[in-house]
Order: sequence, then C-alpha cells, then structure tokens
Amino acid sequence: MVRVFNPIYDTVFKYLMEDERVARILLGSILDKKITEISVLANDHALPIGEDLKLLRIDFSAKFINDDNTEEFATIELQKSAEEEEIMRFRKYMSLHIGDEANAKKITKHHRNGEQYTIYQPLPIYCVYILGHTLGRGFEHAVMKTQIILKDQHGMVVPNNGQSDFVNAMLVNIAIVQIPHLPQKPLLHVEKILSIFDQRNKDKDKEIYVNIDDDNHDDNIEYQALVRRLLKGTADNQLRGDLDFEEEMLRKFERDRIDKNDLKCQIEEQQGVIIEQRNKLAEKGNQLAEKDNQLAALVRLSAASGVSPEQIAATLNIPLNEVREILG
Repeated sequence: MVRVFNPIYDTVFKYLMEDERVARILLGSILDKKITEISVLANDHALPIGEDLKLLRIDFSAKFINDDNTEEFATIELQKSAEEEEIMRFRKYMSLHIGDEANAKKITKHHRNGEQYTIYQPLPIYCVYILGHTLGRGFEHAVMKTQIILKDQHGMVVPNNGQSDFVNAMLVNIAIVQIPHLPQKPLLHVEKILSIFDQRNKDKDKEIYVNIDDDNHDDNIEYQALVRRLLKGTADNQLRGDLDFEEEMLRKFERDRIDKNDLKCQIEEQQGVIIEQRNKLAEKGNQLAEKDNQLAALVRLSAASGVSPEQIAATLNIPLNEVREILG
C-alpha cells in the first residue's frame, strides 16, 4: 500500500499528464488506441471559476497507429470535473478547440501561376471527459465512447474509412469516464489504469492523498508507470505547495458558493413574503370593491323605492355627495 497525492486534484492531474509516457498510457487506454507520439499543445483556454480559481483543461497532439496499421494524426482535448454544473464549461472549451488553428495541419498549395498559399486542414478531435460525478440512470458504466455512424438517405450505413477531411473536421469523437462507476475489483486493462482515480481510496484524514494497493498490479507495467509518477510527485515540495494552494482555493470557492446560496435563499424568502403581502392586499382590495358594489346597489334600490338622497345618506351613514355620485 502506497500513499500518494490524489490525482483528482487539478494540480496533481496536470503533473501526472505532463509525463509523455503517462499521457500515452492513460489516453491510449481510455480511447483504446495505440498512441506512438503525444505532446501537450500550448493553447490552453482556462475559463475562470469564481474570482481566484481556474480549472484545468489540457490539449494534446497525438499520432495513432490504427488496427490496419495506418497512421492517424489527431488532437485530444482532455478535461475533468467534479461538478455537474461544468457542462457549459465543456461546451465552451469544445467551441474554442474546434475553431483553434493550432488544431489544424498547415498545407501549402499553389495557384496556377505558381504562387504559394496556405490552407488549414482540421485534424480529427477526440474529447476525453473524466467526471467525478455520474450521468444518471441508464449510464452506469465506467467508460463510454461514441461511435460515429454515417447513414445515407435510405438508412444504410456508409463506411467511414476516415479519408474524408470534411467528415473528420465536423464529427467529434467523445470518451466519458465516470469515476464513481469504477469497479472495486478492476478486471479490464482500462479499469486497472483508471483505478488510480478511485475516490474510495481517499485517505480518511487528508483528502489530498489516496492509498493505492500497488501490489495487486505488480505485473501491469503501465499501471506501475502511473504509480511511480505519482510517488515522484508526492515527494515534490513545489507540487505540495501548489496542491495546498489549490485545496485552499477550492475551500474558498465552496465557502463563497455556500454564502451565495444562503443569500439566494434569503432573497427568495423575502420575495415570498412580499408576494404573500401583495396577494393579501389584492384580496383586501377585492373585498373593498365588492363592499362598494353592494353599497351602490343598496343606494340605487333605496332611491328606486322613493327614498330621498338625504334619507339614504342618514340611514346608511355615508356622505350625501357620495349618494348623489352613485345615483349619477
């Protein structure tokens, strides 16, 4: 059993993925792809959460070897989140990613007169989402991936051999990891690799640590590579300082969110009181209007019976001018 920093934290996660071999192992396992080359792209678009905290997203350029031994160059957008509310952040990142020329290959072409010009050929995009929450009933799986299927106007499947630049540019491949659905006893290779994120292994005293039983996977060379990277990071004082800062920022963000929720509840409560008072006033106004209608009916009935306005005013104890006003 070894005690290492919890890779669910952005600081540790980034440190883990900065290692090229670890990135190839983790992403290759999730995507079920043989990644031969990978590098981090310097086009991170961090969107602020609150005032002080920025959550992490990492983009990679990668080279795959497909099952038919063909090469495929693509970009991989890797994100993780512990909160369900981050869906819009994922959407914003994806739109930034799709429109970024850094995720395209420059191709030089020539006009008929021999003059050169450059076009951008978008690379296929693989989006990998590591979630600390679940997607709800019916999606109780640790790893899910999209399978792009093209159909013609007759409903027949059109084979997608990956040769169309337009199709590659417009369709996005997605892989989703739900950490809470990781099996307690991993059997598949990808489950063993992802088990380092299993939050059931959180240290009871300090959540920035997880306790990993590395003896269970002594024969798994790739899993051991991830554990060694985490062990190295746990001994890094700079990383510890960054992690302590992130933990404090998360606590501050949580406190601010609780305060905002409390304020929102107070405002909603006051709004409820105002609405209730407004309804009571409206009800009272309706009652007064009904009373006025009844009084007017009584005045007209008395006048029709030959009672003078002066007698009506005296009998009903209302001003004479009000009686005359009702009678027109």
